[in-house]
Amino acid sequence: MHALDCNIENLVNKYGDTVYRLAFSYMKSKQDAEDVSQDVFIKLFEYNGKFENEKHEKLWIMRVTSNICKNKLKLFWRRNICSIDEVQEHPYYDEYSSENLVYKSVISLPAKYSTVIHLFYYEGYKTTQIAEITGQKESTVRSLLHRAREKLKPILKEMYDFE
Repeated sequence: MHALDCNIENLVNKYGDTVYRLAFSYMKSKQDAEDVSQDVFIKLFEYNGKFENEKHEKLWIMRVTSNICKNKLKLFWRRNICSIDEVQEHPYYDEYSSENLVYKSVISLPAKYSTVIHLFYYEGYKTTQIAEITGQKESTVRSLLHRAREKLKPILKEMYDFE
């Protein structure tokens, strides 16, 4: 096996799940998220530059994922609705897990909200990093996070029967 092939395989193993989850948070479809993941790793294979460090590598991959998703969404003029069937097909879905009930609520939000929530809470990025990944201002990211939390509150209150 060629050294470059081994390196790409290592990167797919290292970032594959992260890329897929981010793509799924944008695309709301298993098939579309898989297509995006494949496109990201093709772009990575074609990339001729060098990464300064692992952080730079990961940010580049996440930015490419975000851009590919945005481009596909522009092309397909998709609605921001996720069906229950698609959520149940998701590899991280477990009907009885409270964590997955929350995740189901997150991905049911419009893409602009579910993406920032996913990057902030599930991937652990700071708002400055999310702004860099999504190509938005940091203040926009903070606003989107605030609005997303406001949209999630009634859903989660109902789900967990809080008063």
